[in-house]
Amino acid sequence: MKQKPLLNRRVIFKLHGMDPLDSTILKQDETGYWIRGGTLAPQLVHPNCSQPESDVRYLEFTRIEWLRAARPRP
Repeated sequence: MKQKPLLNRRVIFKLHGMDPLDSTILKQDETGYWIRGGTLAPQLVHPNCSQPESDVRYLEFTRIEWLRAARPRP
C-alpha cells in the first residue's frame, strides 16, 4: 500500500483568515485531516470523540487556503 506523502509529517497550513501554522497530519478522510500538535491544533475546536487533554483535532478541507510540507530543520 502506497503511503500518502504528507501523512505523519509536519505540515504548514494557511487557513482562511489566519496566519500560517504548523501541525502533524495523522490521517486523511474524504472531508479533511486529523492533525496533532504544533501551533495549529490549539487554535481548533476540540472534537467530541477526543479527551479534553488531547492535542488531536479535525481540520476540514474547506478551511484550508494552502498547505505545504514543512522544511526539515538543519
